[in-house]
Amino acid sequence: MFTRVLSIFSRKPKEQSDESYYTAGQLSLIKDRFKSKTSGVIAGWILALLVTVSFFAPFFSPVDPTINGADSEYRRGAPQWIHMSDENGFSLRPFVYTYSKEKAKIDFKALSGAGGLAALDALTSGDALTSSSQNKYIIDKDKRRYLQFFVKGWEYSLIDLSVGSLNLDIRWDRHLVGVDNGELHIMGTDEDGKDVFSRSIHAIWITLSIAVVALIVKLFFSLLVGGVSGYFGGRVDAILMSFTEAVRVIPPIPIYLACAVALAEIDLTPVQRYFAIAVVIGALDFAALGRRLRTHILTERNQDYILAAQLCGSSTWRIIWQHLVPSFGSYIIVDTLINFPYVILAETSLSFLGLGLTEPVNSLGVLLQKAQDPDIQQNMIWQFFPVALFVALIMAFVFVGDALRDAADPYAEKS
Repeated sequence: MFTRVLSIFSRKPKEQSDESYYTAGQLSLIKDRFKSKTSGVIAGWILALLVTVSFFAPFFSPVDPTINGADSEYRRGAPQWIHMSDENGFSLRPFVYTYSKEKAKIDFKALSGAGGLAALDALTSGDALTSSSQNKYIIDKDKRRYLQFFVKGWEYSLIDLSVGSLNLDIRWDRHLVGVDNGELHIMGTDEDGKDVFSRSIHAIWITLSIAVVALIVKLFFSLLVGGVSGYFGGRVDAILMSFTEAVRVIPPIPIYLACAVALAEIDLTPVQRYFAIAVVIGALDFAALGRRLRTHILTERNQDYILAAQLCGSSTWRIIWQHLVPSFGSYIIVDTLINFPYVILAETSLSFLGLGLTEPVNSLGVLLQKAQDPDIQQNMIWQFFPVALFVALIMAFVFVGDALRDAADPYAEKS
């Protein structure tokens, strides 16, 4: 069965004749070569799944990820595993058990009277006041809570196109899965009672959206600097390339620290801070692509089709944006996708160091920062679930980018 699935994913495109191969369009050739990369196709499906789940995170979340959805009765709670059968028999409907907090057995009366310091020492040396004791819940296997689909829950914004006076915010209250009694915590809860699974899938979309904004900023500066420098050359090229080299050799961490200090002095909302971080990351990462684009345009600007465009009276900006930049388009697309994991790592690193987004914003960097707490490492290991999602997301981008990089050379030797 597994071999058959792999054969479907790795199915090679139909053989083409030599004539059709060399006359096919660029996108068609890239698509066919990408399909021949099994690892790239599988990673592409995983990436598509993660992006889809994160984009529709409120629908896939069984619990509100904000403090409004915190379960005060299940703080520091372990994952509630889904079962189909147990010692009580088999069930056609998936279910989870009922969890109740175990009350700490602390005898305060022992501290009075003749108890004295001996009783106090016995109390503090026991496990009644330790972090691990706060994670203890009684599992009642006789009280099953059955899963339900498309359940009614907390209301969220499905589509928000409100602009100015136009109020077009479509809201919904349906969710993919829930239970008939209480809340469902598939990956447990944190110290505040917030659901780890819901926070994690919301965090993926926040991190991806920051990466998209940062890459748009990077692409704008790369095209502007590389296009102008390559087309005009001479003194303009020397000035812009000197500036580009200065940006490229400056270590990013000191710049991030300086920007973090500057942002701390400004009263910003979480949304404003979010865009500020994205712009900073994108503005500092344009040098490599800008230099490659400049080299390409320096070569292409003397070609016959550019001379023909000049003789037809085309303006300088039209020649750059309509002729020179599109000739480098496939590389720009591939380079942008390959740089996705690096931008995600930049945002995650900033938030992990406390220089980026902070609580209560849900981002992978914020959740990874929480995972370094020794209390979590010892007593709430399930809060490493965002780490697993982060690794899967980065690896999916790496494999897809690697396959696209190979496919971007469509006239390479056919395998």
